[in-house]
Amino acid sequence: MRLLARADVESVLTMADAIDVVEDAFREYARGNVRMPLRIAVDMPEYDNGMHGVMHGYVGGDVDALAIKAARLGGGRIWVFLFNPEDGALRSLMDGGSITALRTAAVCGVAAKYLARSDAEVLGLFGAGRQGRTHVAAINEVRPLKLVKIFDPVPGKAAEFAGEISDQLGIEVVEADSPQATVTGSDMISVTASTKAPVFEGKWLDKGMHVTSIGSHGPKIQEIDSDTVARAKVVVDSKDAIMAEGGDILIPLSEGLISEEHIYAELGDLVTDTKPGRTSDDEITLYKSVGLALQDVAAAERAFRLAEEQGIGAVVEF
Repeated sequence: MRLLARADVESVLTMADAIDVVEDAFREYARGNVRMPLRIAVDMPEYDNGMHGVMHGYVGGDVDALAIKAARLGGGRIWVFLFNPEDGALRSLMDGGSITALRTAAVCGVAAKYLARSDAEVLGLFGAGRQGRTHVAAINEVRPLKLVKIFDPVPGKAAEFAGEISDQLGIEVVEADSPQATVTGSDMISVTASTKAPVFEGKWLDKGMHVTSIGSHGPKIQEIDSDTVARAKVVVDSKDAIMAEGGDILIPLSEGLISEEHIYAELGDLVTDTKPGRTSDDEITLYKSVGLALQDVAAAERAFRLAEEQGIGAVVEF
């Protein structure tokens, strides 16, 4: 078994690798080669209202990987256990925080590849946390960025973020002074802030914008307002998962503003060319993700393979 710490994962798995393998995983999902139950969670009110969640899945076809991710939600450690799908042997135990950050951003890169305008180059970003950092890197892989505008309600956080990302990626990053300023003039909007209430108003969106929502999951949590959803061509990671815990879609459904048919496609439909992505420079597109086990499975498998090739990590015999 190979042990991979956070530094090990980050040293071998690039964002380009993560985008590539996550796209492969969604292709297998659309082909019916993925088996994964919905995430399960155990409440632990004794420990600061904590919750422990588990995501489990097998991705067949060209990926051929089996893994479990276990996470202390709301702050805490995350682990990924990668198994040999043939005999169940544990191949690797690795840091799951790095896998989660990379795979969550990677799927947004895949979505932008199919849904953002080809000339999109300005990103408005809500949230200056770890997901925001990886998200900028992922979008930049598929739509080279000239400008990122970042808004975060925590004083000083956006300014710190701007300096770090500018140095790392060579992109101009500026702090936006309001949510509306973040949206106005942007080609793409990304919400990574894990808020429980909408962070901007749909009426601010111009034609041709692409919106990504990854920061929240829960049937009563809404970080994207109903107006945005109603105006947009909506693509989701999994309709079943969204209908179970995607408040951004469930709330406008309950309000009668949209029907289930308003969900245009799953991401796998675009990856396999079953449905086209963006078909007009004027349409507003929205990608809503609640996160799927297939992303963790695929990213962990690629990290493990690369680590084996490069001799990274500690090998332990059982």
